[in-house]
Amino acid sequence: MAILCLASAGCVGPAAVRSTRLRYNEVIRATNDEQLLTNLVRLRYADSPVFIDLPNITSQFEVSGTGNYNGGYGLQFPGRTSLGTGEITIRDTPTLSYHPRQGREIAKALLDPLSADLLSVVNAGARLDQLFWLALNDINDVQNAAQATVLIPRVPDRNDRFRRGIQLLAEIDDRGGAEIGFATSEEGDETSDPIPIEQVGAQDLMGAAKDGYVFRARGDRMALLKRDRQLTLKIRAPFRDSPEMAELAEIFNLTPGLGRYKIKSELQPGAESSPLEALPVEDTIYLNLRSVLQIMTFLSKGVCVPEEHARDGTAPMTPDIDGRPFDWTSVTAGQFFVASQKRRPADAEVAIQYRGYWFYIPRQDVNSRSVLAVLEIIFSLQESDEKAAGPVLTLPTGG
Repeated sequence: MAILCLASAGCVGPAAVRSTRLRYNEVIRATNDEQLLTNLVRLRYADSPVFIDLPNITSQFEVSGTGNYNGGYGLQFPGRTSLGTGEITIRDTPTLSYHPRQGREIAKALLDPLSADLLSVVNAGARLDQLFWLALNDINDVQNAAQATVLIPRVPDRNDRFRRGIQLLAEIDDRGGAEIGFATSEEGDETSDPIPIEQVGAQDLMGAAKDGYVFRARGDRMALLKRDRQLTLKIRAPFRDSPEMAELAEIFNLTPGLGRYKIKSELQPGAESSPLEALPVEDTIYLNLRSVLQIMTFLSKGVCVPEEHARDGTAPMTPDIDGRPFDWTSVTAGQFFVASQKRRPADAEVAIQYRGYWFYIPRQDVNSRSVLAVLEIIFSLQESDEKAAGPVLTLPTGG
């Protein structure tokens, strides 16, 4: 018994990690997807979203053993025997800490508009058209069904022209013709009066570079210019005069044939937006970026509402021009769709139960699954670095 206990104590740690780590990992992934899908369905019903984090899992593994030997004598009958008893106990006692997101913490993550720099996540594997469709209200005032970001829209909205534009961009990108990245630009206006070249030393050059400035020669004098990292869309040479690029430029009112287009958020200082008919043809792509809450409300329009809930008004519906309920799933068709039915689905990648129905994403719907994954990445990036000191509910689950 002593030998067995010592051997168990030496190997239970690694064995416990091997048998539990990936299980925790899979359960956390699955419940994260379920929580996100639940909140999307809630928003489709104009209900409030609620998020509860699981920041900590503390698991303790214990091994104990007991044994006794009766000294070689039987308890009931005389004579020499070799009777004894032994016991080994292995316990796993995980402790879960739940953190409800609330107050300024969740408000900042949900309500702050995204930054244009976020579009650089396409270099991490996100599809260009999917990210634009998900994160933008409009490009150069070509709208992406902005009414779909309203909890209870009064009028229907469509995004056919917008989707055609980003589809063309995706076709160019799929063939290696487009790239989103950063380029360094220098402002044309001088930030200081020109000074004689001999008065500019190495320390001045290094100090300017450290603060984002650069000296440039102007005859026998030096001028100080501001350097900026500018997000750009690069179009490679073989595609600049392609039919796809010509149609794309026409849709978004851009100068065709250019190799690089600046990307700016309409919320950036100096970024200007004007009505489509008055917008000049130019080399800048102005983006109206959504907040995470707008993205989630937009995606909630891809939830298929059961006919029962559409008839009795449980879910808000928007009348079309013919008086019938407008099908909001047409706005998200091909990108994101959540099916619904009474019985629990057998082929669901993620499924939740809400108001008496099951809402789910089928395993075969790769596009919807990837949209859910991109949304989780965006939400994580948008979260505040400083966590608010909210209440933490700790539950020991060991018996």
